[in-house]
Amino acid sequence: MKQFILSLSLISILTSCSVDNPSIVTVQNANVVDIVAPDTLNYQQTEIFEITYIKPTTCHTFEGFDVLGEAPELTIRTETRFEDNFNCEDTPTNTETVQFEYFVDIQQDHVFKFLSGASDSGQLQFITLNIPVNIE
Repeated sequence: MKQFILSLSLISILTSCSVDNPSIVTVQNANVVDIVAPDTLNYQQTEIFEITYIKPTTCHTFEGFDVLGEAPELTIRTETRFEDNFNCEDTPTNTETVQFEYFVDIQQDHVFKFLSGASDSGQLQFITLNIPVNIE
């Protein structure tokens, strides 16, 4: 019985998690401040948008885009990964620019709504782009 308990204790010690570098990881929406977009979209082609968002701390890194809805009307949230290692520095004026790639698969004009923040009352705010589709 002592060997069983000793073996179980040894296995627990060898397989336990290390807490040397504790951190808390979450995914957060970023506030978009600028968008460089094409004037028209070309049907059956991939279009590139340059999205600039606020990177509020040194612990935020770009995670990706969350696209809601269906073409031709899409709501896009820019997501960051926040890893709080308890050594983050605030950088409220720091921005980063990333690319959003979109394949145009329908022939209708598109509406893109990029989340840009919230008002003082909590109402979500968007940068809205209405972009026609070139079918040629």
